[in-house]
Amino acid sequence: MPFRNLGVDLIVQRSPTTAAVPKDMGIMLPYSAEPITNDEFRRLAAEPGVTQAAGYVLLWNLGKGRFISISGIPLTHDAPALGPGQVRNWLIKGRLPTPGSREVLVERHYGAFYRLAPGAKVDIGSETFTVSGVVDIREGSQIVASNFYMDIDEARRLAGLPPGLVNQVFLKLADMAQTETVKNRIAAWLPRASVTSPGTMLQLFGGVSQTISRFRAVAVAAGTLAAFALSAALVFGNLVERRREVAILRIIGWEQQQVQREIAVEMALQGFFGGILALGLVVIGSDLLAHINIVLPANLPGQNPATFAAGGFQVATSTIALPVSLTIWDWLPGPLIATLALGICGWWMSADLKAQSLWSVIKAV
Repeated sequence: MPFRNLGVDLIVQRSPTTAAVPKDMGIMLPYSAEPITNDEFRRLAAEPGVTQAAGYVLLWNLGKGRFISISGIPLTHDAPALGPGQVRNWLIKGRLPTPGSREVLVERHYGAFYRLAPGAKVDIGSETFTVSGVVDIREGSQIVASNFYMDIDEARRLAGLPPGLVNQVFLKLADMAQTETVKNRIAAWLPRASVTSPGTMLQLFGGVSQTISRFRAVAVAAGTLAAFALSAALVFGNLVERRREVAILRIIGWEQQQVQREIAVEMALQGFFGGILALGLVVIGSDLLAHINIVLPANLPGQNPATFAAGGFQVATSTIALPVSLTIWDWLPGPLIATLALGICGWWMSADLKAQSLWSVIKAV
């Protein structure tokens, strides 16, 4: 999943030699992504089995009351669309930053939290940047998610890094079957190499996610069967309550198929209005969730460098509103499925009316 929409097979970073704590606020390199030199990057790109390589600059910005992650990406037209470079395809508002300008892209959720849209100004380090666009990170690609994306040369300038230096390298292989082989070769020559592959992530997540994934279909199937069982009980109860009315319709001249069709239509309408009522509850629930404020701690485990500070530098917590967004595909299926299911159920359960003679109906009245 983390590699699904990245277009890569390996992610190479360099681990630190010793643990560290932030001494000053401002722009810094993450502890888990130390610099990779130009020569090392060229050797990674020339590694047997590697078809494409792209280098990026990942930065942390420790600001007062807020922690920001920044990805520096090449903005030239011929830059490989690997890893963070995929954001050029994930643009949903605005435009890409102009190379060499003080413009940034903002990640959609972060932009919603802080109300950042194209044209807004944002302070990064000691400089002011203009938001040129908004990107929506594709499902499963959070491994490359940052709060902001900017031209890679601007990222180097902010951090005072030399030209050509990167601290993240994304590799595309000709044959995925060679992933572990290439990974082991890189680890053998690159000092303190941290090479991540889909297999690495699977080991990291452990057996819990695999168990959930395996039984997800069973849980969905059980919920669906329960929903159909409740619908069938509704239809059956309706038919039992209205047997006398059905018999009267037969006596006054209604054909068996007319009665069956009438019941099916009524059940379908009940399913439709039931689906609409459910959507009303969804609207109320989403509106309530949109007004809920969540207090986020500054030191998120494994992501915020303030985690490493013991009693020293501490960033204050922040309160955010929870954005809730629903597409048309979240609205349409409910009423349509309920209408179809109850209509079919009503038609099927009223089929036994065909077996009743008119004399039996008269006696039932």
